[in-house]
Amino acid sequence: MTAAAPVFLSDPAARVRESVVAIVDRSRQSGLGAGFAWRRSDLFVTSAHVVADRKAVVVTPEGRAFEGTVVARDVERDLAVVRAPGTGVHSVTIGDPYALLPGSLVFAVGHPLGVKDAVSVGVFQAVRPVPQGYGLAEQRSVRRGSAFIPWVQADVRLGPGNSGGPIADSEGRVIGVATMIVSGLALAVPAPDVERLLERLG
Repeated sequence: MTAAAPVFLSDPAARVRESVVAIVDRSRQSGLGAGFAWRRSDLFVTSAHVVADRKAVVVTPEGRAFEGTVVARDVERDLAVVRAPGTGVHSVTIGDPYALLPGSLVFAVGHPLGVKDAVSVGVFQAVRPVPQGYGLAEQRSVRRGSAFIPWVQADVRLGPGNSGGPIADSEGRVIGVATMIVSGLALAVPAPDVERLLERLG
């Protein structure tokens, strides 16, 4: 009987880590979160709760710090975009969470408890609204024209410092932005919602 080949994420994880930065909000005592370059080397997606102020510091994987400005924010979706020219950070490859099957391998990259560019591995479960009663703003506003907000739901460990970081499939394609833990499960904003926010910037 031939043993199954082991699955390693070293190459996909290394590619994603090249695009992940630390986002520092100087207006907070513990304002450290993650972000990553989306489509361009000067635009970084993160969580809105990571950047309370209009200014933020973007720290590249090499440790270089750049002044950034929040140029877009969607509090309902807990998304923000920070512009920081001159970083030279590679943008991620974008995936489609709606194409994944339940049980697919996924991983998160962030800075949990200050551990830089840590990788957490788990499995994808679904893209779905969170049921009522979990303390989330499940209902969209009327102007959105949709009853519920969809989330990427995955059984992957997140901690303080993962907020705003990517969740990617086993090929290193980013399927969502890590936002929170609910009942032990990771929730992330699906990649298509991020695209819609970026479209506002032109």
